[in-house]
Amino acid sequence: MIKRPPLSEADRIWFPALICIAIIGISSAGCIATTTSADPIRIGVLLPGSGPVAVHSLDGLTWAAGAMNRQGDRTIELVYRDTSAGNISAYAEELAGRDDIAIVIGPATSTELIEIAPLVTGRGKLLISPSVTGEIDDNSLFWRTCPTDDRQVEAMFRILSETGVRNVSLIVANAPYGETFARFAPAAAAANRIRITGAVSVDASSDFGEIAMRIGEEEPGTVVAAVYPEEAVRIADALSRAGSTAGLFLTDAARSPYLLERLGERAEGIQGTALSSDPTTGYAIAYEELFGEAPPSFAAQTYDALLLAVYTAARQEAAPGEPLAASLRWVVSGDGIAKGWDPEEAGEAAAMIRAGAHPAVTGASGPLRFGEHSSQGPLAGYYTRWTVEGGAFCESTPVSSAGGEPGLPGLSYDPAAGEGVRPVVWMVYPLAKGDRSFADSAYRGLFRAQESFSFTKRECTYADIPLLDTVFSLQNFTEKPDLVITEGFEFTDASRAWAEANPDIRFVTLEQAEFGLPNACDVMMVPYGASYLAGVMAANITRTGHIGAIAGAPVPVIDPFVRGFTEGAAAYDPSVDVTVRYVGENAEGFGMPERAGALARDLRAEGVDVILMIAGASNIGIVDTARETGDIYLIGEDTDQSYLAPNLVIASVVKQIDAIVYRAVANEINGTFRGGREVRTLEDDGTMLFVSPRFDAYAGVVADWRERAVAAEGEYLKTALL
Repeated sequence: MIKRPPLSEADRIWFPALICIAIIGISSAGCIATTTSADPIRIGVLLPGSGPVAVHSLDGLTWAAGAMNRQGDRTIELVYRDTSAGNISAYAEELAGRDDIAIVIGPATSTELIEIAPLVTGRGKLLISPSVTGEIDDNSLFWRTCPTDDRQVEAMFRILSETGVRNVSLIVANAPYGETFARFAPAAAAANRIRITGAVSVDASSDFGEIAMRIGEEEPGTVVAAVYPEEAVRIADALSRAGSTAGLFLTDAARSPYLLERLGERAEGIQGTALSSDPTTGYAIAYEELFGEAPPSFAAQTYDALLLAVYTAARQEAAPGEPLAASLRWVVSGDGIAKGWDPEEAGEAAAMIRAGAHPAVTGASGPLRFGEHSSQGPLAGYYTRWTVEGGAFCESTPVSSAGGEPGLPGLSYDPAAGEGVRPVVWMVYPLAKGDRSFADSAYRGLFRAQESFSFTKRECTYADIPLLDTVFSLQNFTEKPDLVITEGFEFTDASRAWAEANPDIRFVTLEQAEFGLPNACDVMMVPYGASYLAGVMAANITRTGHIGAIAGAPVPVIDPFVRGFTEGAAAYDPSVDVTVRYVGENAEGFGMPERAGALARDLRAEGVDVILMIAGASNIGIVDTARETGDIYLIGEDTDQSYLAPNLVIASVVKQIDAIVYRAVANEINGTFRGGREVRTLEDDGTMLFVSPRFDAYAGVVADWRERAVAAEGEYLKTALL
């Protein structure tokens, strides 16, 4: 994990000039004037650096600019003004009046937008907000990277309906933000068969105690509040003092560290919705790897605002006479090679745009596609339901507002670029990223390697097998890989064929077979021993004497989990009963969360109170069910999954997938690749049982049984077919 220090006060006034992506001076006439490539792209930023609505991650913005600079041949320079520490109108006038700034990222709120939009767009400059979600008049020079609030209202009431809520009381901020919710809530509630028992608008002068008393008389099941963090804190306190039993459900504006800091333990159980990054992009994983925490609500959208600014500047270089609004419209209408969000893909996309190509660009928050009116925001966004648990925001799997299909840029490249001097690494996942398990762990290792080494990476999934079969069999590479990493038992036959046909390409395979090829390193991570310890822990913690496991499918890779868990429990207490259920019959079972959740309900009805989750992306359905019942403990898989539900996930059977992927890239870069078989076990710490921090009291039991688990795993390996 790379910890980044917070911005200093000096940094908050001027971001440092970073080193290397784009371009030219900027005129106030609405297009970027042609100058030399030595001039940086200067982008204004009007966002808060502190306070309740500082949920954009300015540190993430700094990292993004620096990382893009390292990848490209232009320089980005962010000119930042902290709107929490000064007059936003004065800052807007200053940045809009500069000839070298044509694009400004910001502001944070709808109220601020009304104040500064005329000052910025009135001078012909582009204004791109990552977090203004309220309705505004159409303006071709104003864009936003977040969907409008009517989408959130629809998502919010759909979530409430799915969780059994039938009556709500509505509280909205007396501001443009709250007015949008007040306008759209009745129709969204009716569509989901939810009755609004009462509605009120609030501001700083409101009597929240009186409002809480009135809500008590209405007796709603849930109080829905579309307010900012300060009002959310006052509402929570007032409801508590009034003895209300109604749940509190907040909107994206209130998902702020301020809420946790002010309420402390009183925040436990508060829920809400928020915008999210697209889980298939891996942005949230990268952010956590960099900063040690999940990205705040609008971090992905802020990153995407920077992408649009950089791409627009690149288009201006290719078409210097084109109006700024037309350049940005051109950027988001790309129909060529798909390019992703990360700095490598962004640098390639910018270079392609400067060269006249028209890539289809995707951001951290999802596809950057817009309708006729730019001010209405992107056509699709991702929303997640969050719950405060264990003093942290725990989020469900993000869902697209437009029902989009997940996907990766895949083997995207610039055909005109030819072969570069950097090593090329292909990573092939079983499913698109976003499973919070197997694929995400591999991407974590790949991203960590990107931060450490210089190489070109490409990403594919099992869905790309027909294309990959053709490329490897015909050897018609436009960009030939030096190293290919394939992850998952599904690739066993394909990996063998590809490696045999391409002896000059090195392969690292995870969870497959022993190929016996000099250009293939076949890595098997055996989770039997760690699962044995999980069985011991489950048998120790159960109150009913009945524990269970929910697996994605009855496939060979699952066998050591199931056997280890069952035999560990039996060794600790033979009277403990173990029930195993499978989500599906094949790999599809690892991506069916609703089905997994239903199985968890069935197990709970049968008395099971501890469940081992070994179902990949389906695990989130199990977590949601456990949170509903509140009396099931969970054990995660592949990576530490305690963040999914800190009060419920007692431990995780961890495979060091991220470390293996990182080491594979490092060996390629350093010229130390070695073919052959590699088996990782509990004994050599290739696998382990990670005990979640809130359940440290059980760590002693795990430590006491480790030697017996290692011995049992040794016996298992004598007969196991790996």
